[in-house]
Amino acid sequence: MPKNSSTASGSASGGANRPKNHLITDATSPFTFSFVRFGKKRTITVDQTPDDETWPGGALWDVGVLMAKLLVMATSPPPSPNSREPYIPRLMAPGVWGPTSWKERRVLELGAGVGLTGLTAGAVGARAVLLTDLDLVVDQVTRPNVERNSHLGGNGGSKISAVPLCWGNANDEVCAAEELDRLAPPLLRHGKDLSSGRKKKKSKAAKKKAAMPVSDAIEGLSLSSATREGIPDILLIGDVAYQHKPGAESHFDILLSTVLTFTDEHTIVMFGTRMRMPASIDLLEMFRQHFVEVVEQIQAHEVDKSFTLESLGRKHNISIHLMRRKPT
Repeated sequence: MPKNSSTASGSASGGANRPKNHLITDATSPFTFSFVRFGKKRTITVDQTPDDETWPGGALWDVGVLMAKLLVMATSPPPSPNSREPYIPRLMAPGVWGPTSWKERRVLELGAGVGLTGLTAGAVGARAVLLTDLDLVVDQVTRPNVERNSHLGGNGGSKISAVPLCWGNANDEVCAAEELDRLAPPLLRHGKDLSSGRKKKKSKAAKKKAAMPVSDAIEGLSLSSATREGIPDILLIGDVAYQHKPGAESHFDILLSTVLTFTDEHTIVMFGTRMRMPASIDLLEMFRQHFVEVVEQIQAHEVDKSFTLESLGRKHNISIHLMRRKPT
């Protein structure tokens, strides 16, 4: 989430901080996110706070909700032909999410804030989820919301935790990597099908796929013998581009450094951003220097029809990007 930014907060002089969102404009009340998964209703409730000391990490931002909805869509069966629910076919194209199943995936969120997106990753079946933010935000906002939603980890569900991680801080990065491995040790597979853990005979389709270009056969990638300690399968980053104060050091370089620390060629990065200012474009272009988009960028109105131009009366300027590290 955006950090310490008057541009992002939209607070009035002498008044409570209010997020400059299209739909969520109040940071004083809890927010409940519900969805149905395989016939069962799942509910996540996160508390918000407009307090200055955790602002704007204490607020829920539209991008976080949209990323949560995208995770639900990506892990659910396609809706029926008569359904009015949004559906993005390219999101489910072969190879987009890599070779592992959701129940085997480890997820790391940077700048988690209230934690809705990461908690949703746990609710849809990720093996482990680690939420990170500045220490004060984690202590007062993120970790309490993890505890409030402890039901997500019940009955063999996801292991979810929250720890401080200041971008560019090597000690924090080491601690976060160790916590991710503690929650769920990285899987080591040698020549096995990553979705089932069993060796499989090559079918005609598989042999045909082996002859495809790398871009088309990406689903068939298998992990090397390295165990990928501290590296998540999915990295979530939402709404972290904000304007720096004149003369202040940009946070983009340290953010990118941390992103590169926690990714390899197998990690899928879900990066949600709202183009509030030129700095937003700058950060996206920095990401594109190191990452390639595995599908065409996803617009907010594709995920939630409330974000159409007709509904909002203005452009939303929100996009979500699914990326993978460029080969080195």
